[in-house]
Amino acid sequence: MRSLGYSGVTNEASDDRRTGVVFADPKRVSPGYNLTSVSKFCTADLFDQSGKLVHRWRDPTERAWDHVELLADGDLLVVGSERGERKFAGALCEDHYVQRFAFDGSSRWKLAARAHHDVQVMWNGDFLTLTADQRKLPGVDAEHEVIDNRFTRISPDGKVVEELSLYDLCARPESKFTFQKVAPNPNKQFPIIDYFHANSIEFMRDTALHGTHPIFAPHNVLVSMRHQDCIAVFDWDRQVVVWQWGRGELSGPHDARVLPNGHVLVFDNGIDRRWTRIVEVEPATGAIVWSYHDPVDRSRFFSLSQGASQRLPDGNTLIADSNSGRAFEVTLGGEKVWEYLVPHFDEGGRRAEIYRIRRYAPEFVEPILAAHASTASGEPGAAASSAK
Repeated sequence: MRSLGYSGVTNEASDDRRTGVVFADPKRVSPGYNLTSVSKFCTADLFDQSGKLVHRWRDPTERAWDHVELLADGDLLVVGSERGERKFAGALCEDHYVQRFAFDGSSRWKLAARAHHDVQVMWNGDFLTLTADQRKLPGVDAEHEVIDNRFTRISPDGKVVEELSLYDLCARPESKFTFQKVAPNPNKQFPIIDYFHANSIEFMRDTALHGTHPIFAPHNVLVSMRHQDCIAVFDWDRQVVVWQWGRGELSGPHDARVLPNGHVLVFDNGIDRRWTRIVEVEPATGAIVWSYHDPVDRSRFFSLSQGASQRLPDGNTLIADSNSGRAFEVTLGGEKVWEYLVPHFDEGGRRAEIYRIRRYAPEFVEPILAAHASTASGEPGAAASSAK
């Protein structure tokens, strides 16, 4: 189940044809603009708290978009994949890329890099993404090849600057990383081992946390590993793992993020238990200090794949229930104060999944909209990609 490909739509057609913001408690919703990535339709929608679309990027010529990242100048970074024949629908595909779009949808550059899942801005203005590498690793499996993940650093103009192997980092004796055995992909024509399935990366940007714990240093990176059922922090300079957590607690996790209080928020898919939760862990003790699951029926909130969560400035948490094509916001007490349903459907009436959702502060987005007022539009297709 862990190695299944993503369909991009919910499992069944639904009679619920509602779209956009379907519930909101205006007094308790955290302010801002929402950016969603709708993978199957290669679409990124930027909309306000009422659901009003203020801008859209899309490229219908491609296969899928994963994470999208809005930059301060209004450009959009996209991790995507091209159309064409593929032999394996996992995290090792020759057709994966990172692309930088201008606000008007034109392409600034496109880098073929076997990129997947995530891309983030580094401390020096470069970009960091996850890429895949096919290797023979006898220490892992004598018969099958292995998908290793790499941390690939990209310059602002789209050139590869540096790459680090996740396997090599974890295998160093100083890392003291405990590996979990992973079975080969069930596709008999391509029985490769997707050893890590890393899916999120984040640098320790908050200088206020530096020095408070070994995981908080300027060049340390937090990574989530679905197939290792854990999250970890490694030191980019020393190329060594300095912290790991989750074995026995997490089941197929995604989207680990550092909070201002020094805790880590992670989307715990719950593959083995069949229900999903969001957990906040205190790194020094490994204690879970906050969690959210559906308060009535845990099985109602279950995303087998993907998923994302974001702690908002007022303490609320924004959640992407990816496989259901919805996003919602809850208070620290677990009360739902906002809910959004993806407005895209396939030919069979199935709602599109939502890869991720991120909320940006008004003071970040509104200057971008003002600077690009002539090209900002809520009309579908108005910002469609016009160049490759």
